Amino acid sequence: MKKFIISIILALVVLWFLKPFNIVILGSDARPWQPLKGSRSDSIMLINVNPLLAKIKIVSIPRDSYTPIDCEKNGKTDKITHALAFGGSACSVRALENMLNTKIQYHVLLRFEDVINITSLVGGVDIVSNHTFTQDNQSFVKGKSYTIEGERALAYARHRKTDSDYKRGDRQKQIFSGLQKKILSPSGLGKIPSIISYCNQHMEIRFNPLRFISMLPAIAIHGSNYETFELEGDGKMMKGVWYFIPDQDSLKKIKKEFKVWI
Repeated sequence: MKKFIISIILALVVLWFLKPFNIVILGSDARPWQPLKGSRSDSIMLINVNPLLAKIKIVSIPRDSYTPIDCEKNGKTDKITHALAFGGSACSVRALENMLNTKIQYHVLLRFEDVINITSLVGGVDIVSNHTFTQDNQSFVKGKSYTIEGERALAYARHRKTDSDYKRGDRQKQIFSGLQKKILSPSGLGKIPSIISYCNQHMEIRFNPLRFISMLPAIAIHGSNYETFELEGDGKMMKGVWYFIPDQDSLKKIKKEFKVWI
């Protein structure tokens, strides 16, 4: 009987490790001297992990996406970026769950300064610029490779004035992938304790560390070459305010790809 119970427990643990899950990374636009409360989400990156298939998918959600926000009065339809301002990370998670008809088990909330500090901690990340632009006195040329950190990394991640939210999302995914690659490199492994310490002190993290173990097969097979998706749509002015209106076919595809039941 004891062996049977142990076998059941082990089977449940294995099933838990193999269960797909979502984690959203929210980038607040709060400056170092400003509180997180009342800030907006400047970036929203949803990551889907399927341990059984060893797959990781990423989609960036445009901050101006027009969707119901349940923590606003009467569940007002608004820009999803405002969910963070009205109800914090919990409201942002619910708004994204409702928009994509899925479950999000974990989230990370960070500030602009965290991008500056973490990229500096790892000694910079490697990117290939997907656009020619200048942001905050930092210039980039399309197709050129750079190792960026600190203020330069933040400038690359933030720019969207001369191309699109999708291209900005792609830049943010490059930095995310570059961080992972750098941290898991021989030179980066020794920096993991200081990175963990920084994240625990300065960022809002709701993530079970054991889940990282279930991500390792996908990382080992694909490295930082994740499967990426784009939420397509068009901009529209309504009552003098610009919104991003998701294309319904594109939204349907994202819902399917990032579906997690529990």
